[in-house]
Amino acid sequence: MSALPELVARIILNRGLEQADAIEAFLEPTLNRMLSPLELQDLEPALERLVTAVRRQEPIIIYGDYDADGLTATALLVQFFRSLGLSVSSYIPDRLREGYGLQSGALPALARQARLLVTVDCGISNAEEVAQARDLGLEVIITDHHEAPEGLPEAVAVIDPKRPDCSYPFKELAGIGVALNLAIALRARLRDEGWFDQRSEPNLRTYLDLVALGTAADVVPLVGQNRILTSQGLKVLEETKRPGLVALKEVAGLEGKPLGLRDLVFRLAPRLNAAGRLGQARLALELLLTDDLPQARRIARHLAGLNQQRQALEADILHEAEAQIQRYGYHQSPALVLAGEGWHPGVIGIVAARLAETYFRPVALIGLQDGVGKGSARSIAPFHLYEGLKACQPYLLKFGGHQAAAGFSLVADQLDAFRAAFEQSVVQALGSQLQRPTLAVDAQVCLEDLDDEFFHHLERLRPFGQGNPEPVLACLEVEVLNSWVVGNRHLKLQLAGPKKMDTIAFDKADLHPLRGPVDLAFSPRLTYFQGRSLKELRVRDLGKISSRD
Repeated sequence: MSALPELVARIILNRGLEQADAIEAFLEPTLNRMLSPLELQDLEPALERLVTAVRRQEPIIIYGDYDADGLTATALLVQFFRSLGLSVSSYIPDRLREGYGLQSGALPALARQARLLVTVDCGISNAEEVAQARDLGLEVIITDHHEAPEGLPEAVAVIDPKRPDCSYPFKELAGIGVALNLAIALRARLRDEGWFDQRSEPNLRTYLDLVALGTAADVVPLVGQNRILTSQGLKVLEETKRPGLVALKEVAGLEGKPLGLRDLVFRLAPRLNAAGRLGQARLALELLLTDDLPQARRIARHLAGLNQQRQALEADILHEAEAQIQRYGYHQSPALVLAGEGWHPGVIGIVAARLAETYFRPVALIGLQDGVGKGSARSIAPFHLYEGLKACQPYLLKFGGHQAAAGFSLVADQLDAFRAAFEQSVVQALGSQLQRPTLAVDAQVCLEDLDDEFFHHLERLRPFGQGNPEPVLACLEVEVLNSWVVGNRHLKLQLAGPKKMDTIAFDKADLHPLRGPVDLAFSPRLTYFQGRSLKELRVRDLGKISSRD
């Protein structure tokens, strides 16, 4: 491993990496560092059943979730099993009419199509529905990554790294990561049994474009296996020939450009998620599966329109939620539990995430209709959301999720009782004092420390995200020579230093004009414009401002 600049080494140490082999694995997240799937609990019975299905050429149903993680995972397994010669159909429940997970109403028709169903990104909480499927003669293999309830479904196999009895060492795979591991293990088993002696073997690397997108969209920690999958998947996605992703990149303005994780999270995934949120997830799946580029472009344009509708709905709900906070004085509440008649159940999760970031506390938003509430909750780092909802179980019809995000439903007249119980669970976990966000600074620097060598090695730390945040550096008493407003809301700063470097402070236009010495916290980035890389400092916080015109 080559020597690292001192500043980059300090950033790595701040990520909890101290041993040379751990640092090397972090800087070189190659596919040969992938863990063996064989430690996943219940993998063996899943493989036995799937090998039988492949040898008999049985039809299979892939049952997925309607978000980007579930859609990409469904597309991966559909195409993988088709590459093995199987007849494969898929089912994505309608978010608005059916809801999340295995749906009892869909099972009779599915049981007439096949005798084997594989779930992706769902199923761990569907013990009753799995029992119903078994009664209908439909065998179920579950792949999921959500928190496991106390009673697991009695399926052929339940593969979820968060099972308490699962020895697989990495617990934070997205749903598509679990699905990929199933495909890796099945391909290896078929290879060992000679299945590919007279047949072509699927190249699973070609699926990494889907894996990167699904993993990024689910906002799982970008460490360990997820870091490998996203870093390698971004390379595949940049050069993908998959018509659906080519078209999706085109409508997002990303075709032919270097891709970063933010592009996946904020530009590609929202267009897939918009379809699911507005009840058209199967169209998004069609986009991922089609081999026809003109058709993909038509679908991608439609999804872009749905995303605009989603943004308008989101803005309306956010406005109403903020009004409730003001009206009822929820500013001092340990958690925000807000409800509205007719709030769109496909959009409230995004609004909950925005409010959780703004007010830095757990948020549960509930859309009420016909006496029933469908809720979506988002949390902050110190609070385990799934455990908090467990404490509210007497007031809920059902719930599921993980530490950072969850969904639930309740009878409308239980709303006040749920609010009290949820707030109490937050107080018990975090104390009565409201949490305040803090900005962890990796190092104090001078602007001249940010040279070409630093930015070269900074790129080796990508992709940044949960678990591997963007570095934050501080520069004290840096001289601001000038400022100007861009986009009506943002502030560009010209700093005194050895070299010109773009500096932007989002949503800080009210500080214009700004000159003189300031204490500055920022994240350094390389951005790309017209084929050129540009060094940029994105202001994270402005501290002491010594003078201002």
